[in-house]
Amino acid sequence: MLPVCPACLGKETAQYNSPVACYLCRRCGHRWRAAAEIPFTQQHDYYAQLRGRNMIADSACNRKMTDRLNDLTPLLHDGMRILEIGCAEGELGRRIKAIANVEYTGIELSEDALVAMRWLDHVSRHAAAALEDGPYDLILSFHVLEHIPDIHAELGHWSRLLKPSGKLVVEVPNEAGHPLLSWDANAEHIHQFTMTSLSELLHQAGFSIQQLTSGHFESAVYSDSLRAQAYLRTDAQTRRNQLIAKFKTTFPDKFVIYGIGGDFNNYVAPLLLELSAAALVDTDTTRHGVRMAGYRIEAFNPVKFTGLPILVTSLRYQTEIRAALQEQGVPSHTIYGLDAIFG
Repeated sequence: MLPVCPACLGKETAQYNSPVACYLCRRCGHRWRAAAEIPFTQQHDYYAQLRGRNMIADSACNRKMTDRLNDLTPLLHDGMRILEIGCAEGELGRRIKAIANVEYTGIELSEDALVAMRWLDHVSRHAAAALEDGPYDLILSFHVLEHIPDIHAELGHWSRLLKPSGKLVVEVPNEAGHPLLSWDANAEHIHQFTMTSLSELLHQAGFSIQQLTSGHFESAVYSDSLRAQAYLRTDAQTRRNQLIAKFKTTFPDKFVIYGIGGDFNNYVAPLLLELSAAALVDTDTTRHGVRMAGYRIEAFNPVKFTGLPILVTSLRYQTEIRAALQEQGVPSHTIYGLDAIFG
């Protein structure tokens, strides 16, 4: 019996023996080596004996680090906790700590951990499964996942170590890693990902992808890598609670809801009983007097609503409504759109 795909868990798999014994998922395009092809990499001390894993020319290293920092810098803030899985000599962490006041932990099984200890706050030579000092605001993994047989179990450890509000950034070779290569000959690389298989894997592991891009440089022979930014997926009730919290942060006291149309019905009405709305107003006179969740829709009265913030719930007509309100003397800083909540 053929194994299920380790990425999407699909059963539409095929076996090939060229160039080595491997499997292909016809559903997501994922390829992976058969177990007989990878025994030496799974020895307990295989990686522990290695060193100089990241030794490439300075120009290539700078190119790689610059590309990574371009994506990571917007995610950084002082005081955050970062975990890098497979930190090598700690060069990325060293550069991040030079621009942000963060607590940086690295995991590195090889002897390169001894170098990383010079730059990072903490370095562990044990796999993520053994780490207990989470949660982290940001987990990074560059060119690690393709080395690991059970990628679902590994992502389970990462999700355990990530804060509910945290983010995961993971990078792997895009298929063989170079557009001129049809097979990744690196014997340490068990998996060859596609955009679809990486997406499926993250989804199956409970993550939602915020961004997925290709063409990232790791080295000359891995010049095309996939990079995903993802966060832990939450259930419907948690999302609802988070949305209500955003409303209450934006409008801690009473506020007026203006524009009782389709956008209001889709995005605000389901939460109305839990919001501190002072009134529902609309310009359509045919709606005046209509009752909704204990409110009666009415015309806007600038005297009655003086000083109250106003949420314009029409995406299509928000510019016109904002202009009309300002003509009636409503200060612009008290007028909000749905972008204040969802933006």
